[in-house]
Amino acid sequence: MSKYLVWFLAIIVFEHFVSIGIGCAEDQAKQFWWSNISYQYDTKREYITLTPEFETNDLPFDLELYGFVDFTGDHGHDETNLKNHCGSFDLFKPLNTFGIAEDNIFLHMFDVAMEYNINTFTDDRCYFGFRWRGTRTFGGISKFLNRIHATFDITAFLARTDGRQGHNWWMISPHLKIPFSIGRVNCFSSTWCDIDFDNPLNEYRHNSISGQSMLGVNIWKQLYAFCEVKYEDFQEPFDDAFGIGFGLMWQWYFEKPDSVIR
Repeated sequence: MSKYLVWFLAIIVFEHFVSIGIGCAEDQAKQFWWSNISYQYDTKREYITLTPEFETNDLPFDLELYGFVDFTGDHGHDETNLKNHCGSFDLFKPLNTFGIAEDNIFLHMFDVAMEYNINTFTDDRCYFGFRWRGTRTFGGISKFLNRIHATFDITAFLARTDGRQGHNWWMISPHLKIPFSIGRVNCFSSTWCDIDFDNPLNEYRHNSISGQSMLGVNIWKQLYAFCEVKYEDFQEPFDDAFGIGFGLMWQWYFEKPDSVIR
């Protein structure tokens, strides 16, 4: 048994004896801290991934933060030595909180976005752009997303700090998460992708796509079993980008009471 699986199970056992308020992490109108840790095995590429992930909208200056890091082994041979990593840390700030046009309904839909991107295969770099939030629009899209407690965001990055963006590079990153139930069993689906146009890091083609689609089913308290289909164009070797993973995920959720917010 991998030592990382032992750590993962130890964290779950420890948290089981800690009292934590559980709520709906998709309710973006409330102030919250959300996180999870997942352990999965890629059955096609034969390696282990350990992933901590977190998100909060409870930061000073109306900042929101999201981050994750995938710790992985090399492809093949059931690799469990997690010597590789890739991930990002994203900061968002609503456009209407910069002190101008605070009541503008158009600006209310957008955030300024900055992403600090890290991985084993290339130098660290920052991306800059804007995020559109579907739950902040006005009309049918917003009402539908809020009714089903779903999130749908699209971030467009237009500049990067590694000096390799050239004149044509830009990246678009849509993300969709939908919670649902089958009988009394809580489930969720989550899909994201990064579409790079004129990607300077991919020597095989100018445009590249990386993404993941996950289906999770609650099996006990905050423990979920999940299946994930992945296409990771940013990882070496580039001709081995497709994978299918199965794993376990434990989620935490902390929500500020209204009395504290006021």
